Amino acid sequence: MDFEFHFTDELELFRREVWAFINENALPEPLPHRLLTIPLPEVYRKGREVQRRLGVKGWFAPNYPKEYGGAGLDTEHCLVLSQEFAAIREQGRWGPMSQVSQILTAGLMAFGTEEQKRQLLVPLLKGDWEGWQCFTEPEAGSDLAALKATAVRDGDVYVINGTKVFVGDSPNPVYPDFLYWLAGTNPKAPRHENISAFFVPGDLPGIHFHPLDLVSSVTGQKWEVICEDVRCPASRMIGGEGKGWQVSQAPLAMERGGAGSAVPRSTFIPRLINYCKKTLRNGKPISNDPFLKDLLVELYIEYNVERLWGLRNFAMGKGQIRGVPHTMTQGMLHGKRFSPRLGKALVDILGPLSLVDDPELQLLRGEVEYFVRNADCTHPGGTPEMQQVMMARALGLGRGASSRKP
Repeated sequence: MDFEFHFTDELELFRREVWAFINENALPEPLPHRLLTIPLPEVYRKGREVQRRLGVKGWFAPNYPKEYGGAGLDTEHCLVLSQEFAAIREQGRWGPMSQVSQILTAGLMAFGTEEQKRQLLVPLLKGDWEGWQCFTEPEAGSDLAALKATAVRDGDVYVINGTKVFVGDSPNPVYPDFLYWLAGTNPKAPRHENISAFFVPGDLPGIHFHPLDLVSSVTGQKWEVICEDVRCPASRMIGGEGKGWQVSQAPLAMERGGAGSAVPRSTFIPRLINYCKKTLRNGKPISNDPFLKDLLVELYIEYNVERLWGLRNFAMGKGQIRGVPHTMTQGMLHGKRFSPRLGKALVDILGPLSLVDDPELQLLRGEVEYFVRNADCTHPGGTPEMQQVMMARALGLGRGASSRKP
C-alpha cells in the first residue's frame, strides 16, 4: 500500500506561496529546543504576531469555514501547510504554534450558538486570541467528573470559584485572553450531568495566575489558576447548563489523537539516527556499536509505528477508510508507553551528555535533554492507564460490558 501523499502542480504552486510566507516570517537563526518549548516572552509575542498574519490569510485555521475566519481549504491544501510548518519548525526557526488548537475550538464549533461562534470562535481562528484549557484540578485529572470548581448563577452572570493546575503554555508574565473552564453548576445532579463549560474572559477581577516551576513540562510553561468569586457572563457558557461533559469530549478527542496526523509530530528519531551515523566515538560512528545499533533500529521501528497509526487515524477522520472507535487512543497509548523507553535508550546511546542542556554541550539543539527529562511525563491528554480504560470500553470490555449486545 502506498502511504505517501502525491501533489498536483496546483498544490506545488500553493506550496511555493506558503514557503514565501514562511521565509518572510521565520526567525533568522535557529533557537535551542528549550526556547521553543518554553520561549522567552519576546519570542512568544513574536509567534503571536505571526499567528495574526496567518489569520489574515485564513491559514491559522485553514480547514475551518471562511465565515468564521478560516480559509475553507480542502485536506490537500491543509496538508501542504502542515508539512511546510513542520519543516521550518524542525529547523528551530518557527514558533510553537502555527495552526489553531482544535482543543480550544472543537467544543465551541460543535456546541456553541451562532452568536458565540461569531463572538468567540472568529478571534480564535484569526489568531487574535489565545486561551488555556482549564480542566485539571489538584484532586481531579483523569476523572473530570470529580472536579471541585463551582459556578453559581446570579442573574446574568455565573460566580466561579475553584483552582486549576498544570494548565497554560505561555511564559511568565504572558496571560491568556480567556480560560476554557469546566465547573460544577448542579451538585445534586448525577455525575457527568453536573458540569458546565465556560469561556471565561481572562482579565476578569478575581482571577489569579501562579507560574509552576516544574522539572518536566512537555508543552511550555505550566500554571496554577485560581478563581475567587469571578463573575463570568452567562453568555460565555457553551452548550447549556449541565452539558459540560459533552462539550469537553470534543476537545479531549482531539487531544487524544482522534483526528490522526498526516505529518509526524516530530522527526527527532530519524535525526538522532543520522547524528549517530555521523558522530564518532573511539574513532568509529556511534551507530557501529552492535548493542547501540539494535537500540536505534528499535527506535526507528517505534517511530514508524506511531507515524503509520497517525496516517491511519487521519484517513479514518477524513472518511477514507472505515473508522474503528478504539483507534483514537491507540496511538496516544503507544506514545505514552514508548516515552520512558526512549528516555532510557537515549541515556544508553549517548551517555551523560544526554542529560545536559548547556548551550556548548547540548546534543541536537537540546532535544535530547528534553526527551530524557520528559520521559516519564505521561499525563498530558490522559495517563496511560486512562487510555487503556477508554480503549477497553470502546472494545466492549470492563464496566457495562456484560449488558452490551455482541
